[in-house]
Amino acid sequence: MLTNQLAQTYAQAIYEIAADKGMLDEVQSQLETIQETVSGHHDLNALLYHPLIPPQAKKETVTKIFTGELADFVSNFLLLLIDKRRETLLHAIISEYVKIANQTRNIAVAEVTTAKPLTDSQRDALTAKLSKVTGSQIILKLHVDEQILGGVVVKIGEKLIDGSIVRQLKSLKTALLSSDQTAV
Repeated sequence: MLTNQLAQTYAQAIYEIAADKGMLDEVQSQLETIQETVSGHHDLNALLYHPLIPPQAKKETVTKIFTGELADFVSNFLLLLIDKRRETLLHAIISEYVKIANQTRNIAVAEVTTAKPLTDSQRDALTAKLSKVTGSQIILKLHVDEQILGGVVVKIGEKLIDGSIVRQLKSLKTALLSSDQTAV
C-alpha cells in the first residue's frame, strides 16, 4: 500500500511539472523510453535495482545512457529517485503517470481479450462502441487467450465486462445445477 502511495505521489509530482511546461506527451514518451531501456537490458536492470550498488554508480550509469535523451527535469527526477533509493518504484511511477495523463486527456485503456485475433473492422467497431459507452477516447490493448473459447473480455480501469463463452458456459452450468437440485 505504501509503495503504491509513494508511486502516486512521485507520479503526480512529475505530472504537474510536465503539465506546467506543456510537455505531457513528451514526458510520457521519455518515461516509457526509460522503462523500455531498463526492462530491455538485463545488466542495466540488475545494476539499477541492486540494493548494494552505491547510488553514485547508478547515477553515473543512468546519466551516460540518457544524456541528451531526457528533459532536464526528467533526468533530475530519475537521479532523485536513485538518491532517495526509490528506483524500485520506477515502473509503478511510470504506470501511475500514464494513468494520470490519460485521465486528463480523457483517454481510457481497454484491456481486451479474445479467443482469436480481431480483424481491423472488429477492432474499429469495438473501439467505437467502447468510446460511446465510456465517453472517452479508447486505446485498445489486445490479448489472445484461446481458453475463453469465444466472445470477448474487456477491462477498463476497475470495470470488467466478461462476454466470454467460458463465462456463459459456467453460468449455464450453475443454473442447470441449481435448477436440478430444486427439482429433487
